[in-house]
Amino acid sequence: MSPSIGAINIYPIKSCRGISVQSAMLTEAGLMFDREWMVVREDNGRFISQREKELLALVDVGLPPELLAAAPYGAISTHGSMTLSAPGMEPLQIPLARKPACETRKVTVWEWTGIGMDEGADAAAWFSRYLGIPSRLVRYLGSSGANVETAAAAAGLPQQQQQAGVVCGGGEDGSLECTRTTDPEFAVNYETRFTDGYPVLLANQAALADLNSKLVEPLPMNRFRPNIEVAGADPWAEDGWRVIAVTCFADGRTLPLTLVKPCSRCKVTTINQATAKIGDEPLETLGTIRSGKVLGWSETRKSWTHAVFFGWNVVSRTPGILSVGDRLTITSPQVHDALAPAQ
Repeated sequence: MSPSIGAINIYPIKSCRGISVQSAMLTEAGLMFDREWMVVREDNGRFISQREKELLALVDVGLPPELLAAAPYGAISTHGSMTLSAPGMEPLQIPLARKPACETRKVTVWEWTGIGMDEGADAAAWFSRYLGIPSRLVRYLGSSGANVETAAAAAGLPQQQQQAGVVCGGGEDGSLECTRTTDPEFAVNYETRFTDGYPVLLANQAALADLNSKLVEPLPMNRFRPNIEVAGADPWAEDGWRVIAVTCFADGRTLPLTLVKPCSRCKVTTINQATAKIGDEPLETLGTIRSGKVLGWSETRKSWTHAVFFGWNVVSRTPGILSVGDRLTITSPQVHDALAPAQ
């Protein structure tokens, strides 16, 4: 059996619950609406994740069913609202349409500091109450290529609505950028939203099955929060893939994906996404089978010696619609001793 896309997941708000979809629009900055929002500290704009507030794992995010159902046919729309719910909280709705004029805020995610669109007082009060610290909800601004409607037009797909351009004012520092790019060591001038570093994360379902065979209690894939789950491949086969050609079910086109860097894993993988309880696995077991030292990757990259890896970071400059069941063809192998940056 040849590899195929076994599942597609998007995570509209960084560190909150994801949504499994049958199809999703791929832009250069990632899948539609993926990590387009994040929660930040009100005082300094730094992002808040499950690393310090594991309760974010219990924030459920809903998108309009008609939006998700329309994706296979290329009918991209931003009508409706994103609905948030969490234990002890009243539901909150966030409009999907970008405001023609908006307030901006200085925000930081890892090494990048730029400007994001502030979603207003109601969202701020909701997250501040839930997390117990003054917080704001911000939206990624970015380039036109990160916008779902623009990417759909570039791919030759119809759109239900063409939004007016967003004009932002009230920013704290006019010199800051609204576009975030990937680490040029691995991918040059690719855009990414509020991910940890790259627009798309790919994981292999067979690799999880192999890992689970070594655990006392098996773990679900949501511990690793991937966008694309590969079905029908051998365990850890993804370590040998550089370029994948996706045969898109939606329109019959071929869309290339480039695997640029193995994904090092952190504390978030130890958080039960259903309960927000913290454990020791899978990091302990991954340390014995998937560290940079065990895999031999630290011979050329010393900083990877004690890091543990599961999944691969992916980039693509070709917009299109990915669907569950799309066939994957490996067109170029990975060369670990010389991970040249994707251009």
